[in-house]
Amino acid sequence: MARPGRVRVVGPPTPRRGGPGLGSVPARVVAIALGTAAVVFLAGGGSAFWLCLPALLLACAATRTRSGAALATATVLAAAVAPSVAWMRLHPLPSPVLAIIVPFASAAAMVAVRERLGGQRDAMRDYALSDPLTAVANRRSLLWRAEYEIARHTRAQGRFAVAMLDLDGFKHLNDRFGHAAGDDLLRAVAVGLERAMRAQDTVARVGGDEFAVLAPETDERGAHRLAERVVDAVADVAAGFDSIHASVGIAVFPEDGTTAAELLHAADQRLLGAKRDRPQAARGRRAA
Repeated sequence: MARPGRVRVVGPPTPRRGGPGLGSVPARVVAIALGTAAVVFLAGGGSAFWLCLPALLLACAATRTRSGAALATATVLAAAVAPSVAWMRLHPLPSPVLAIIVPFASAAAMVAVRERLGGQRDAMRDYALSDPLTAVANRRSLLWRAEYEIARHTRAQGRFAVAMLDLDGFKHLNDRFGHAAGDDLLRAVAVGLERAMRAQDTVARVGGDEFAVLAPETDERGAHRLAERVVDAVADVAAGFDSIHASVGIAVFPEDGTTAAELLHAADQRLLGAKRDRPQAARGRRAA
C-alpha cells in the first residue's frame, strides 16, 4: 500500500552518466587520467603533479557515487604520479602526505557540493510536481505520468484508466464551516484516496475540489472497480458530512483517447454526466 501524502513520480529510468569503461572506471575518467599524465610529463613532473587537481575534479564530476569518485581520484592520482617518477632525478615528487590528502579532500568537497545540489534539485522537482495543499501530485505531474503511461502501454498493447472526481457539496461545506475546514477535507480526501489505491497508481489534485487517479494496467472492468474504490474512499473520509459525495468519470486508454488531453477530457465529460445524474438519483431514492 502506498504511503499517504507522498508524490510518486514514475517515469523512464534516468540514463547513466559515462560510457563503457575500463572495468568499473568510466571511459571519460580514463581519458582524463591519460590526458593528466601527458600534461604532467610535458611539464617536467615534480610540482607539476598539482596540475592533476582540476583534472581530478572533472573526473569526479563524471561519476555518480562516492565510491566512483574515490576510484576516479585514485585513477587520476596514479596517472599524475607516473610521469613524476620518470622525472624524479630532476624534479622530486611533492610530499607524499600532501599528494594524498589534498586531492582526496578536494574530491570529498566536490562530492559534498554535488550531493547538496542534487538534494536541492530533487526538492525543487518534488515541489514543482506536487500540490502544495495536499502533497499529492498536481496537474503537471499527472500529465507527465499520463504521457509516460501512454508510451508504455502502446508498446505493450495494454490498457490503463484515468478517473476524474470532484466533491459534491464541497461549496456548501466551505460556506458553512469556512475554508480551513474545506482545506482539511481536501487533505483528508487525498490521504484516503492514496490509502485506497495501489502502489503503482497516481493520485493527483487537478484543481479546487477535483482529483484524478491514474491506474496502470487497468481495463474497462477494472476501471469500474476503480470508480467504486474512489467513491468508497471519499465516503469513508466524509462520513460526518452527509452532503459530501464523490462524482466520478472514467476514461480508458486507448478506447477513450490516445493522448493525455483526450483521456482527461473524456473522463471529465463523464464526470459532468455523473453530476447531472446524481440529483435525479437522489430524487428517486426520496420518492421510494
